[in-house]
Amino acid sequence: MHSWTEIVELIASGELQLLKRTQKTTEAYHSYKQALALRGTTVVDLVVNDKLCWDRQELAKLAVKYPDAQTQAHVLLTDRALFSLLPNDFPYDFPATVHHLVLWSKIQIPLYRENSREMVPEVRETIEQFLASNLAGYDLQGYAWFVNYPYLQSIKAISHIHVLLNTNDSPSIDAMLSRGFWPIGAGGKA
Repeated sequence: MHSWTEIVELIASGELQLLKRTQKTTEAYHSYKQALALRGTTVVDLVVNDKLCWDRQELAKLAVKYPDAQTQAHVLLTDRALFSLLPNDFPYDFPATVHHLVLWSKIQIPLYRENSREMVPEVRETIEQFLASNLAGYDLQGYAWFVNYPYLQSIKAISHIHVLLNTNDSPSIDAMLSRGFWPIGAGGKA
């Protein structure tokens, strides 16, 4: 298990592959996927249809409407209907004070340059401003975020940001999940 300081350092260094689930959680995740397969469904289907309650046709239309990194970056996190915040059902191996949430996006998040681990500065800044603005009202000891590299993603079909909150204040996390986040307004500010 990594300490909060180690988590922040691993994210800053880009060594995201070192952030993992425990063996027990990994086994539970694989069993969960197998149980879904026996029911004729997948984790993606469950997340999209049951947890997020998103329309697949709308997702397909948005993918056509925003086909490239430039158009995706322009609308990223600008409309509350385009994203949703949920707890990670199978969180990574973090201390109990680290709450692992997932910010799901209907729009592809073009954080990394194509075939690279290099971040697009404007997209990184948009995400950072969005989170800083939305988290400002909560008593947090710290937060960090990352988007897994494509080869590390267990759910590739829906773009998402891992949001890690370091706090003992579970009621604030519950309130945050209940209220959700506010979109970025004109000029890239939430």
